[in-house]
Amino acid sequence: MLRLGADLDTVTLTHYAEYLVPLPDKRRVRRHRLVTTPRGPHILVVDALDDSEGIVDYAGEDYFAAILTRYLRTGRGRVGTVGAARSELIEASDFVEFAVEWMTQYL
Repeated sequence: MLRLGADLDTVTLTHYAEYLVPLPDKRRVRRHRLVTTPRGPHILVVDALDDSEGIVDYAGEDYFAAILTRYLRTGRGRVGTVGAARSELIEASDFVEFAVEWMTQYL
């Protein structure tokens, strides 16, 4: 995963880790979406984890930013500049594994 000038709290891959982490009381939402089908419009109901408020309450900074910050402190990612943008190069599967372990411990 290559991040170019992105905010620390914008690692979409962390949402995947939220699905994997074995927490019993993850916050969920139900969304209704109007979709077009060959038979015409249809309301699709989707049950999902809450990706707007977080899957659990967490005191302090945004936990997406906390996870990435701690991950980068381990030295497992490469940080540098591309153009004028602070950038990080991260092995996606390693990051997901780290994020699941972090969430298991701190959420």
